[in-house]
Amino acid sequence: MKHLEKTRKQFTTIVAVLGVVNLLLIIYLLLPGSSPSARAAQEASLREQKQALTGEVTPLIGIDKKLAQTRVDVKKFYAEKVPGQFSQISQHLEKLMKDAGVTTAGIRYGQDKNASTEKNELPDVQRVNIDTTVTGEYSKVAKFINAMEQDKFVFIIDQISLNSQEGGVVSLQVKFETFLKES
Repeated sequence: MKHLEKTRKQFTTIVAVLGVVNLLLIIYLLLPGSSPSARAAQEASLREQKQALTGEVTPLIGIDKKLAQTRVDVKKFYAEKVPGQFSQISQHLEKLMKDAGVTTAGIRYGQDKNASTEKNELPDVQRVNIDTTVTGEYSKVAKFINAMEQDKFVFIIDQISLNSQEGGVVSLQVKFETFLKES
């Protein structure tokens, strides 16, 4: 009898433990996110997130080398395309005019001292406003404008106005900008 009572006690303990384990498993299955479909959805969401983050980070790979090359390119740009003296600008414009076969009554220069402090300006470079009127045959004036646009120095044409036209000769007022290295 004692043996039967002992076996019954063991059986009751085992059934109680199995009942608790069964209850824990039911709770686990009923919790949100514990089903296989929820885990698959979470995994898919994490994959999409990884893909998005990888897409954002990919352009930054090797940025240190790209920045170093950009610094070299900027120095080269300044050295080749931005004159250091006003005389270089005026001599160069006179050469462009002579090569194109146009004449001018004069060239007016203006510096905007406040422009160099604006956010969008280049560092250590000053904007120079230039205003001139060129006269010549239409084809020669067009050649001059084309030469300015393709020149080694940076010339940004702001405005062109037709002043007069007689026969094949035109007179254009040209307002443009260039840059000068600050000393």
